[in-house]
Amino acid sequence: MTDRAETPAPEALAPGDEEAFHIPDDLALALTEFAAVEQVSRGEAICLILREYLRAKGYLKGAPQD
Repeated sequence: MTDRAETPAPEALAPGDEEAFHIPDDLALALTEFAAVEQVSRGEAICLILREYLRAKGYLKGAPQD
């Protein structure tokens, strides 16, 4: 994947927003397995899953990216 979502600079975040959200253990395990099978990083796996979900729900338009 070559495209990256823009994220706000740390100083632009409200206090407390800089902490990552908690991923429940069952989802973390499934994500790790997905990333291994697809041979991508966990971050790339998250992007792939979110992109497909948002496209399926109609929030993301356009052709799938490889």
